[in-house]
Amino acid sequence: MQEISNRIRSEIFKAAVESSYDGIHILDKKGKTLYINKACERIEGVSCEEVRRKDIRELVESGVYSESVTLKVLEEDAPVTISQKAKNGNEILVTGTPIYVDGEIDIIVVNSRDITELNHLKRELFEKEELASRYHRELELLRSERIKLNGIISKSTAMEKIISLSLIVAKVDSTVFLHGESGVGKGVLSNFIHMNSIRRNGPFIKIDCSAIPESLFESELFGYETGAFTGAERGGKTGLLELANGGTVFLDEIGEMPLSMQAKLMRSIQDREIVKVGGKQIVPINIRIIAATNRDLEEMVENKTFRKDLFYRLNVVPILIPPLRERPEDIYPLLLEMIRRVNDKYNMNKKISNEAIECMIKYEWPGNIRELENVTERMMVTSDAPVIGKLDVPRTIMSNYNDSRWIAKAFKGTYSQKLREFDKLLITEAIEKEGSVVKAANELGVNVTTIRRKLGKYQENE
Repeated sequence: MQEISNRIRSEIFKAAVESSYDGIHILDKKGKTLYINKACERIEGVSCEEVRRKDIRELVESGVYSESVTLKVLEEDAPVTISQKAKNGNEILVTGTPIYVDGEIDIIVVNSRDITELNHLKRELFEKEELASRYHRELELLRSERIKLNGIISKSTAMEKIISLSLIVAKVDSTVFLHGESGVGKGVLSNFIHMNSIRRNGPFIKIDCSAIPESLFESELFGYETGAFTGAERGGKTGLLELANGGTVFLDEIGEMPLSMQAKLMRSIQDREIVKVGGKQIVPINIRIIAATNRDLEEMVENKTFRKDLFYRLNVVPILIPPLRERPEDIYPLLLEMIRRVNDKYNMNKKISNEAIECMIKYEWPGNIRELENVTERMMVTSDAPVIGKLDVPRTIMSNYNDSRWIAKAFKGTYSQKLREFDKLLITEAIEKEGSVVKAANELGVNVTTIRRKLGKYQENE
């Protein structure tokens, strides 16, 4: 009975070991194989006969195994887990467990698991995580670039240099002095510097020095205490400089600041503190100053209409923004952006013809970007046509195009050829604007037959 029981136990043991998905390799203390299951043969790429013929040291020397966990167990006298490469190229996680008899290692049971696929999946996961991380970094970069260039539209080399300089000075707290003609974008650039600075989460307070009456200047900038003057609000008022604590103050049109206020402002910038009107307590302020003007402050200093010490206090990092006529490359992208904004604002879907764009680019824009913005909106809201044509361009801009000098420059050939080309341009522009020959004839005040005859003649000559 006992013999049958042992046989059954042996069969159960063998069936259990053979059904294991993991490899099981049993060796004695000399490194000789006592048993190896089918899973181990599959995983390690060996045969039972092969491993029985040699001990583990010979198998390592012959390259069947890259290294042996059995030898490590014998050396360390403890369970060991290693990763190794099998004969068939599989990556294997191997654990050797010693079994002791009378306190000494008698048998080593080696359990092996194929981790080739696991490692492959791990590498794929790592690559996907790296890819996701790269996409995340690229999205963050795009987001940061979008923040960096918020409100700034430029293609010209001159503006690219200004943007680069602005990004550099944005990282420090130095006072920046923006100067240039009216409408060149000093306000946009000041906000651009603030949004790319460490103060971006702080307030951005714009103070238009040309819009504050001289009598109210001091109280607006510095605030006042209760009862400071007749009509003062109960509880006093916080000044604009104090409201900007932790952020940026943009002193627009600084050249319009009253001379009487300049000394007090200069001290506040220098000492980073203010005293309210009617008060005695010193209030510390932590602000960054950006000033702007379209006036020549150096000339004003010479004429003693602007304090020299304040000028030098403001003129730490001067940035001159060139007028639009000196950077015509920016007109086209600015124009497209303004058309997009007006379309969004009034739920339109209008476009602009190449001829109209050419007129806009050749105009000198004395009012700069502000004038371009106003003219673009005027053309779009006053025209019923889906495409803004040359006839929609205001006369002030078209003046250079409507005289004989422009015709002489724009068209080649004899006098009659120039007139014919100009006539053709007027007709095609009118048709493009009005959408039909009949409406174009009404707009130009000529007969429909005349327009069609001229068009046919022009098409024959092409």
